[in-house]
Amino acid sequence: MDAMERDITWIQTQLTMARWYLDAAVSAGAESVHQHVDRARQTYEGIRRALTHLDIDIEDREPIEKALSALDERIAAAESD
Repeated sequence: MDAMERDITWIQTQLTMARWYLDAAVSAGAESVHQHVDRARQTYEGIRRALTHLDIDIEDREPIEKALSALDERIAAAESD
């Protein structure tokens, strides 16, 4: 596995984790919803920061950007609830 494949795998793992945090927020009690949403936001921001430093081909970056956009929308919706 080369460096780009490792980076893409790391990003996909982080996206999954952020989604899990949001899933947990939906089923969590009122006292922990905010924590789960914050963790999802932190994970999202970490991916965004990492993307500025990673050399990923455009054809691999496009689906990542789409997934990030969907994640951002989901986080925003959770934050407004």
